[in-house]
Amino acid sequence: MKRHPALRDFSDDHHQGLVQARRLRRATDTEAAACDFLAFWLADTKLHFRREEEDLLPALALCGMDLEHEPFTRMLSQHARLRGLVRRLDGKLERGEPVEKEELKRIGTLLEEHIRLEERVVFPLIETNLTEEDLRTLGETVARNGGP
Repeated sequence: MKRHPALRDFSDDHHQGLVQARRLRRATDTEAAACDFLAFWLADTKLHFRREEEDLLPALALCGMDLEHEPFTRMLSQHARLRGLVRRLDGKLERGEPVEKEELKRIGTLLEEHIRLEERVVFPLIETNLTEEDLRTLGETVARNGGP
């Protein structure tokens, strides 16, 4: 699907997130998979979520979008749930506790579900309801603040 340039970097990040989600769901060496995912989380996803929350959503609010609309509230709820699961996973690794395959599968499944929500519902809603000028301003805001 062709994304508006204002959202393209977010979508590119999503592709990498889907790769990570699949790796988590298929992991056989759970500790190595958990370590790899946490490195990805710290380098990419943590900042990606922050950019969505600090740049994307406020810009949408300024454009008059109703952020209490269900897809946006579900998006933020998934951000919080994923952060909680990642913190638990990180804590287990720090304490040297074993990582269960089901834990990784749960994170991978939720991450994929979250990305699909944004790509199939949230972003099309944004592209449909914002004017070209609003989208251009959104893209400039995201770029000015370091991108996703």
